[in-house]
Amino acid sequence: MESIEHVKEKRTSSKVAAKAGIWYTVCNFLFKGMVFLTTPIFTRMMSKDELGNFSNFSAWASILLIVTSFDLSQSIIRSKLEHENDMDRYVWSILAFSTIWTAVVYGLVCIFSAFFVDLFQTEMKFVHVMFLYLFTAPPYIMLITKHRAFYKYKLFAMLTGIMTISGTTLSVVLVLLLQDKLAARIWGYYIPYILIGAVIFIHLFMKGKRINIGYWKYACMICIPLVPHVLSLYLLSSSDKVIITRLCGAEYTALYSVAYSAYHIVTILFDSMNKAWAPWLLESLHYKKYTEIRKLSKIYIAIFVLFITAVLLFVPEIVWILGGKQYAGAVYCLPPLITSCVFQFIYTMYVNIEFYEKKTFGVSIATMLATAINIVLNLIFIPMNPNYGYVIAAYTTLAGYIILFIFHFFILKKMKMAHVYDIRFIVGIFGVVVVTAGAMNILYNMGIWRYMVIGGYGSYIIYLAYRYKGILGLR
Repeated sequence: MESIEHVKEKRTSSKVAAKAGIWYTVCNFLFKGMVFLTTPIFTRMMSKDELGNFSNFSAWASILLIVTSFDLSQSIIRSKLEHENDMDRYVWSILAFSTIWTAVVYGLVCIFSAFFVDLFQTEMKFVHVMFLYLFTAPPYIMLITKHRAFYKYKLFAMLTGIMTISGTTLSVVLVLLLQDKLAARIWGYYIPYILIGAVIFIHLFMKGKRINIGYWKYACMICIPLVPHVLSLYLLSSSDKVIITRLCGAEYTALYSVAYSAYHIVTILFDSMNKAWAPWLLESLHYKKYTEIRKLSKIYIAIFVLFITAVLLFVPEIVWILGGKQYAGAVYCLPPLITSCVFQFIYTMYVNIEFYEKKTFGVSIATMLATAINIVLNLIFIPMNPNYGYVIAAYTTLAGYIILFIFHFFILKKMKMAHVYDIRFIVGIFGVVVVTAGAMNILYNMGIWRYMVIGGYGSYIIYLAYRYKGILGLR
């Protein structure tokens, strides 16, 4: 039988984890949301060509960050369970590996600069900025991941806030002051990452001191199989726009892009909640607290569904803010896109278990298959009705994420870990979300009724916040 002190310690740990998770989610959502809210500012200050070139630069920076860092920061939370007393050396070791490999890639880019300038479709001066970011972003990512692993959400909030606010503010100021708007946007966004990341790099070096090559093997075994998964997810989210442009025309891509920007609100929330949930989940799996995981996972899913329902209710207003009346057609892409995020949210809960078990190869296979199926569905169904191809693409995206969920459910079943979550509850949630999203297509044309529903829903959220104010840390 467990001692009273031990039980009390576990309860305290759960409270700390819950509070850290809530405030991590809130802070991350607010700070990333700040970047989202500046989108209308830049669309009015920059030309479409400049915006497109910055989008292209950001896309390549995101892809290369995965390729050069191997996403090794993802191993930190798992490593805590085995190397908790040597985490400073672990983080410095994997950072050193990432830095060495980034230097190799940068050398190749400089040697074959003509080829890579053509591939990246940007000037070499911007390629240099990109690689400064690739050297200095991993230290920042690894430090905040380490703090997430130990539930230190205050330091995370401070670092993320400084990075986001400085990058957003500097971008706006430079775009206003400089004639070269593209350079201003790139420098404004990436300089804070470069400067703060360089300081963090020195800090992690001073803390870690020596490199343990054994940690390279540990991290690579977990993370390298996930690289195709991350790249395939990126392709899954971006291939729709390419196909719509080719089969329907750029004007329809613009409609879909505005819808996707609104959908990005939900993906920010999903990413924030998952990063708050994962450290607690991996620790609970380590101590085989399956009953507690099963119970709290239901609450975790319910909270996400409450949030996405609120977003669904305000879709017409969100689209109007982002694009104006001329993009009203984008509204009907959001119900399937947001529903797809629920499937993504829940299959990621399954991926976390695969990650804990260090069986990540199946994750990449599943994502690559789902991406291939999504592209095939787009090529089949979009040409059938090009005028509504952008809406069809939203539904094929939903199909892709449903397939991903099914793949991961069976992977966990094969691993004999499917019992960790209540599949009947999850299927019930899917049913509720699908019905709610379908009803929204009707409700969007019934203004007064929608506002009445919003009023009732808002009252319910206020009631829940008051009832659980202790858990939220509001008393």
